Amino acid sequence: MNHLLNLLSAEAITALAGVATGLGVSGVISWLLGRYDKRHPAVDVDKLVQRVEELNSQIDLSTLADKLDDLNNAVIELAYLRIRERHENAMRHGWLHPNEKHVLERLYAAYHSIGGNGTGTQMIEEIRNLPSMPPGGDPTSRMCDETWEPPEHHQ
Repeated sequence: MNHLLNLLSAEAITALAGVATGLGVSGVISWLLGRYDKRHPAVDVDKLVQRVEELNSQIDLSTLADKLDDLNNAVIELAYLRIRERHENAMRHGWLHPNEKHVLERLYAAYHSIGGNGTGTQMIEEIRNLPSMPPGGDPTSRMCDETWEPPEHHQ
């Protein structure tokens, strides 16, 4: 009989331990899920869609497109003016430093990609064909001095 009580006790203890473990694990899981829900509330997709539609109705896309076109045209003009200015200066001096050529190549690429055309292309081709150092000059010199003249004009 003692043996039977010991067996029942062992079975009862095992069953109680299983229940306690089950309750403990489910309790921990419930607690974790509750914390997750507080930090990550459910998203109401319908409300989000409604808000996006409200915002879209407030935006006048035709006005925005016109403004972007105007801005694009202004950037084309500014890039053209800078290329023309550097082109005129380089042609007057007969050379252009490689770093300045590189900057103009990047400016021309942007100018061309947004719709700049023929005249800028002609100028960049002429700039590409210029020497990269002054005639008979120092290869490390820069064209910072706008009053520089070729050596044959000096007295």
